[in-house]
Amino acid sequence: MNTMSLNAEILRELSYIADDETRLKKALDYVRRLVSQQKEEEKQSASNVAEEGEAYRPLTKAELVAELKEMCDEVKLIRAGKVKGESWEDFVHEIHN
Repeated sequence: MNTMSLNAEILRELSYIADDETRLKKALDYVRRLVSQQKEEEKQSASNVAEEGEAYRPLTKAELVAELKEMCDEVKLIRAGKVKGESWEDFVHEIHN
């Protein structure tokens, strides 16, 4: 479902309780909590610091493609026996730290 259809669905559902002030207040309180939660998550995400000391930012599509290509090239070298691969234990340790 895309954003426009979700918005329409929310408005349609709210119209069913439009004459019940108590339920509308509950819905409003819930939406406000969701907004507050989203703002807090965005604030925490912005405060995450990368290893270089820069604020966290998601990779662009081009950066992601470049990293995937680099990983594929490394796998090809490992399969060809030109480079020694990392052990599973080292890999897991790296992910958790």
